[in-house]
Amino acid sequence: MLQNRYNHNTQTGMYRNRILIRRRVLTQDDLLQEIETFEDYGRYWSRIITVHGREYFAAAQEKQNNTSRFIIKYSTTLEELIQSDKTSFEIEYKNNIYDVKDVYNDNELDLTVTIVAEARV
Repeated sequence: MLQNRYNHNTQTGMYRNRILIRRRVLTQDDLLQEIETFEDYGRYWSRIITVHGREYFAAAQEKQNNTSRFIIKYSTTLEELIQSDKTSFEIEYKNNIYDVKDVYNDNELDLTVTIVAEARV
């Protein structure tokens, strides 16, 4: 393929939502109690898909009404976060916080990463 030529397979226009990923950090206070805080890890362009069909009914059975899928372009820094923390991070999008339920590398091709998350109420 020629450089600087549009590749319709990447669908770059679909990744138009800016999200902030925060990693969970455990610290100890003076009484040696663990305190859970979140620190900013990185901002990513993502594609947001609300669940429907079979996924919607599975989420409804678990009383998870605000479940979304965030699809992000693959990066090595994101892969390191996923390998180390898996689901111990959160996503902020439009002042809403989403708890991560599952993360997977789509088809293990290192092109996109899908994060399934549920909005906090």
